[in-house]
Amino acid sequence: MNISEEVEIFVEGEQSKLGLLRLVVGPLDVNCYVLWNKATKEAVIIDPGGDGDMIAKEVNDRSLKPVRIINTHGHFDHIGSNAELVRLFGVGLAIHSDDVELLERAPMMASQYGLPAPEVEKPELLLEDKATLSIGDISIEVLHTPGHSRGGVCFYIPSAGVIITGDTLFAASIGRTDLPGGDFDTLIASIKNKIMPLPDSVRIFPGHGGESSVGDEKLINSFLQG
Repeated sequence: MNISEEVEIFVEGEQSKLGLLRLVVGPLDVNCYVLWNKATKEAVIIDPGGDGDMIAKEVNDRSLKPVRIINTHGHFDHIGSNAELVRLFGVGLAIHSDDVELLERAPMMASQYGLPAPEVEKPELLLEDKATLSIGDISIEVLHTPGHSRGGVCFYIPSAGVIITGDTLFAASIGRTDLPGGDFDTLIASIKNKIMPLPDSVRIFPGHGGESSVGDEKLINSFLQG
């Protein structure tokens, strides 16, 4: 199921400088996100889980200039087109240091699900909690949110009121914790300590499925009650 959806972002009634494109890619319908600065056209590609040609076309059709490929975590379904896009755009890959091993094991995990093994690209940048990435003058804050994997991260853009949560938090649900590196208590603590303190208006864009908001998750997510 390939879906391409450009999302409008407004801040205090004004259109944001941040462009956001959601692409549903790969065999497990991963949400790949392209974020860009509308003024400079600088962009980052988050979790290109497959269909690299489709992602590249959307980027080129908008005349965007990728500066980095970044992963929320290292599971095979989120990294399938890393290597292809790194080569195509001549940029580096970033992932949290605690998920480098998971990234390296992605081909084996894919084969266990009967899926083609992705090519693994070595990261150029190792992310850490509270690090900052940038696309022009737009800052992207790295929040380390382990639990789904040891090195799971979310990407928070304060100026646009947006957070990309990968498989940490979904609309009315949370990521799996029964895979290597997963831990339920750690995941719940990550969500409650890192994501729920953000303003209720912050829009959540997860690794699978539709969007939500911090305020909505406080009300409807049964995993976060009590």
